[in-house]
Amino acid sequence: MVNYTFILHINNIEDEYSYAINLDKSQEDNPDLFFPKSEREKLRNWFQEQSLYKINDDNLNKIIETWIKDIEEGFRDSSITMALPLLISQMKEAGNQEIPHPIYPDLSGIEPISGMLPPLNFN
Repeated sequence: MVNYTFILHINNIEDEYSYAINLDKSQEDNPDLFFPKSEREKLRNWFQEQSLYKINDDNLNKIIETWIKDIEEGFRDSSITMALPLLISQMKEAGNQEIPHPIYPDLSGIEPISGMLPPLNFN
């Protein structure tokens, strides 16, 4: 079995995210067979969990097509740089919309010290 590694670079980010697979001789000769839907989803989930960036179907297909082409050409390491949106931008959480109950201050212990207002200066 031969180890193949794919490295994902994201624009303007220094970090890189890698995913490795082991292929036998028959899979090396025809790498398309290694990427059924389940393996594609596994790859997508791995990169999304590691990078926290959203990988849509088009991006996933581009990653896999690049990797398959490189495997067919005999490269053990492949990489691609992509501009991806953050996963958090997809969140549709409305949050807690309940208005809190007001807390009224207890003013019963507040009294004037000498029973009169402070002097006022209107100059």
